[in-house]
Amino acid sequence: MTRTAKLSFYFIIFIIFGLIGLWMPLLGDDLHWGTYFGSNYFPQGIFLKYDGRYLGDLLVISITKIKPLSFIAYGTFMTLIVFLVQKIRDQIKAPKSLGLVSSSLMTIAILITPKVIFKQILGWHAGFANYVPSVVFPLFMLYLVLKNYDKEIHYYRTVVILIFLASIMAQFFAEHVTLLNCFNSVLIWLFLRKHFGTEFKKILNWILLGNFIGAFFMFINGAYLKILFGKDSYRSVSGSAKADTMFNYLKTQFTPKTLITVGVLLLLFSIIVILYSYKIKDVRLRIANLFLLLSGFVVITPFLVVSPFGSRCMFATYALFSTIIVINIDLLTDTYEKYIFPVFALIALVLGVRMDLIARNYGQTFDMQIEYSEFQNTIDSKNQYYLQYQDTHYIWLTTLIQDDPNFAELYVKNNNRNKIPINYYDWVDVQDQLQNKHFANRDDYMKAFNKGILEKVKLIQQKQQK
Repeated sequence: MTRTAKLSFYFIIFIIFGLIGLWMPLLGDDLHWGTYFGSNYFPQGIFLKYDGRYLGDLLVISITKIKPLSFIAYGTFMTLIVFLVQKIRDQIKAPKSLGLVSSSLMTIAILITPKVIFKQILGWHAGFANYVPSVVFPLFMLYLVLKNYDKEIHYYRTVVILIFLASIMAQFFAEHVTLLNCFNSVLIWLFLRKHFGTEFKKILNWILLGNFIGAFFMFINGAYLKILFGKDSYRSVSGSAKADTMFNYLKTQFTPKTLITVGVLLLLFSIIVILYSYKIKDVRLRIANLFLLLSGFVVITPFLVVSPFGSRCMFATYALFSTIIVINIDLLTDTYEKYIFPVFALIALVLGVRMDLIARNYGQTFDMQIEYSEFQNTIDSKNQYYLQYQDTHYIWLTTLIQDDPNFAELYVKNNNRNKIPINYYDWVDVQDQLQNKHFANRDDYMKAFNKGILEKVKLIQQKQQK
């Protein structure tokens, strides 16, 4: 019964995140990756001089080209993060009941990720493909450490090989996490290996080797030599022409009051975690807290000099710090697990359904944008009308749809027309008016829709003149 309940829970989590991936629109360079650039990226050897995110790039090409794969990828990696957080908690102390409080809390933490981060992680396929899978290995590493601490556990050769391969492949997603993995494996090897059994000591050596092999193959990519010598127009190790390293980004994107508030909260959070960790008797919890806290700061440190920095770069830190909060809340409320789990699970479900509906709305808008643009390609008009999104709270819209060169290149035949944006509520109102009418085919529907848009534009112009 317990096994069935757990499988059902994780299946629901998979569906929730999978639908977000399925319905979220392709924005910015997602369109670039999903068409000609992605098709030529590996066959023409572009990857040799673009970056070392070989698996991340392969993933973004796949999920932007094949929608069902975006469903699988979003569902798999997000569920895996949630699952690993629960496994970390379970290694510290076995749960008394079902043991899904940490999973529920972590799901909630992801779904309420600050919008500025969310839009570049779950609202942008290219951001997801590199920055979400990269978080898996640091969590997996912590899980292995806690599982093997002061224990002798036997591992089959197949498992050892898979862990070694994972330690290599984990390095091909995001550079800052690649460096973190190397840092963590060295740190664990130096300070904790005496607490491991003979077999895991060997595995730790393989992980250390695998992390450095992966990092080597990432950073021998031709792109990093250009960056190192300042010949890359976009990326730099000392700040680009716009000086968009982490501090400069934060200064331009947030008010001083916000930065001071967040800074004070982070300082207090760090002090509390450190003091609490040294006070508690549970060594595994102490290791988990300090490992996650240190990793959260180390992973973002490269952006003090590396640019460009974006909110997506904060996701690993957010996920690691959230894990600290989640596992400690779970352990502190362990006695009441069977009472609080249904509450947290329900909250996670409600937030998940809400986010799925938001993603569905964005996706429907995107599909309508394409269909209407392609219809306008078939008619004679001096204007090109662009349908707007309801909002951009959860999607990374780098530029307005009418100014997006990637969208225009793919879906706009005559880019010299007057570009006129149509407010979301205006074009949805036209859709509502046509909802109960019968049309012989989709082309007739689009003609009626276009007529409704022209009438809306006329009314708006008349109001402006008055």
